[in-house]
Amino acid sequence: MLARLDAAGIPLEGAWNLAQLTEAACWLNPELTLLRARVETVASGMVTAGERPNPVLWLRPAYNSSLRGASPWIIEPWVDITIETGGKRDVRIAEATARLRTVVLEREAAVWRIRGEIRRALIAIASTTAITSVATAQASNLTVIQQRVQDRVAVGAIPDQDASTARIGVEQARLAVLDADLQAVRARALLAAAIGIPVAALEGVPLNLSDALRMPEAPPPAELRRKALSRRVDILAALADYAANEERLRLEVTRQYPDLRLGPGYKLDQSIQRWMLGIGFELPILNQRRGPIAEAEGRRAEASARFHSVQARAIAEIDLAHESFRAARSRADSAGRIRDELRTLASATESMLAAGEVSELEVLQRRAEQFVAELSAQQALLQAAAAASTLEDALQTPMPLWK
Repeated sequence: MLARLDAAGIPLEGAWNLAQLTEAACWLNPELTLLRARVETVASGMVTAGERPNPVLWLRPAYNSSLRGASPWIIEPWVDITIETGGKRDVRIAEATARLRTVVLEREAAVWRIRGEIRRALIAIASTTAITSVATAQASNLTVIQQRVQDRVAVGAIPDQDASTARIGVEQARLAVLDADLQAVRARALLAAAIGIPVAALEGVPLNLSDALRMPEAPPPAELRRKALSRRVDILAALADYAANEERLRLEVTRQYPDLRLGPGYKLDQSIQRWMLGIGFELPILNQRRGPIAEAEGRRAEASARFHSVQARAIAEIDLAHESFRAARSRADSAGRIRDELRTLASATESMLAAGEVSELEVLQRRAEQFVAELSAQQALLQAAAAASTLEDALQTPMPLWK
């Protein structure tokens, strides 16, 4: 079973909400575990980028066999010290920093995607719960209608096909319950997959569905686009990737400037000691790193095109999600008004029954119409919640921060 613990390892009480399930997925989902390991790997590159070249010790012992009397051995050690020019180390560090920010943002984008999967699974669970409740009540109400219709058929008051229609209605309601049960199993499987745990681990785990079903009013599309373009992690990741490629280009340009190589040395030749100092550098004669610079420019151009592509896709997703959410909210409001009217009508019919103005069968039929409206309103409300989830995913901003 999925257990929630505090810092001391003590189990916590209460139902799991969207935020807590997302936090659990951050540690249990295999994809996020892989991305977390990738972040640690890229972070190690910061150390590599800041390292300076090690000095190189050279030893060149020699033996002069023609000498007599003096030592024939010649000892000649020296050190090769590389001094980087053009700020190459600083550029490497800047590139590594941008690469690290890119992978961190890519992991955050994956967290947002998995959070959306968790929320959609919670909405599906809420949907199946509501449908099961209404469909069960409808099946019970239609069963009573069927009995009353069958009684009237038995005395020849109505034709037999009316009884068949009533039986079909009962079976359809029961089928809706079975379908809701099947969808509930699938929704829990999707929730477990998003968290990264077996389905069995969710057995007996209470779920708080209130966060998943909230639907605040959304600001105008222009304001949503403005905020989202400064907050969406995939856009920020594309910008970080462009910055990393920009630093790579700078590094290739600075490599046109050759590093200095200092070579202090010492030579012992037939008891004569000599101290030496050599200075060397690469001669940029055969190439001036035009190839690596051109490749870096190409990668920077690709990163720029990728950023514009991500930004355009984000704008399209936000506009579509906003329109879908607006339409779903409108449909949910309309379905709610119809439900309320049928509730009022059913209540009035029950009052008329008490006054002897209508039969029990008419009351049951009004209840059946009310249950149909209840089911339609509930489905419309949950569809609106799903549309809100899609809009939240497009904004990559929690709903309380929409405004």
